[in-house]
Amino acid sequence: MRGTPSSDDAASVEGEPAPDSGASDRAPAGSSRDVAYPAELERELAGIVERHLRLRPVRSDDAERLVAFHSRLSPGSIYRRYFAVRPLLTAQEVSHLTQVDYVDRLALVVVDAGAGDAIVAIGRYERIPATTTGEVAFVVRDDFQHLGLGHLLLDQLAQAAWARGLTKFSAVTLRENRGMIAIFEHSGFPVTTSQRDEEYYVSFSIDPAERRHASPALDPSSAE
Repeated sequence: MRGTPSSDDAASVEGEPAPDSGASDRAPAGSSRDVAYPAELERELAGIVERHLRLRPVRSDDAERLVAFHSRLSPGSIYRRYFAVRPLLTAQEVSHLTQVDYVDRLALVVVDAGAGDAIVAIGRYERIPATTTGEVAFVVRDDFQHLGLGHLLLDQLAQAAWARGLTKFSAVTLRENRGMIAIFEHSGFPVTTSQRDEEYYVSFSIDPAERRHASPALDPSSAE
């Protein structure tokens, strides 16, 4: 998916919130601009692989983890994400991806707690200025693809965005990226699509009342 760096379960590119377990509502040391850290978005994930996976908001101290994550993406995954060869992220890109306000710009990461919180997937939305639409993107490390993490990220990003006043998501991907397109088409949201050349555009309401059925994403609320 194109846009600010962040793409798909097959290539790329994301219940009620869990009760606050007592964690501070301030960002941990080293987090993005000392803004309120949404600890309620943290989830323990079970039943995916025999790893201790966790979903949480991104933090500024994830910079090195993000660089390591990008280095483990295949050239194909990178191309499907950026529509170009991009072997390395610039310092400016890393800063942009890890410094968020958790409202108009939010990123969620899936980390492997048994491997030093190594990032294995990341999803994000960014509000288009002066609108209630967010541009969404996500990417899953190649060895964790086809496990439902793309569905999970989209589901959790949509819930978080709706709670923060956004009403729609939009995205652009390549027509060849069938894995990404399938995530949107099977999200249960009323997806509108269009194509231009090799690009595939999607737009949809994230109003929970308009969802046709439950997302096929694994239910994080059942994971302890």
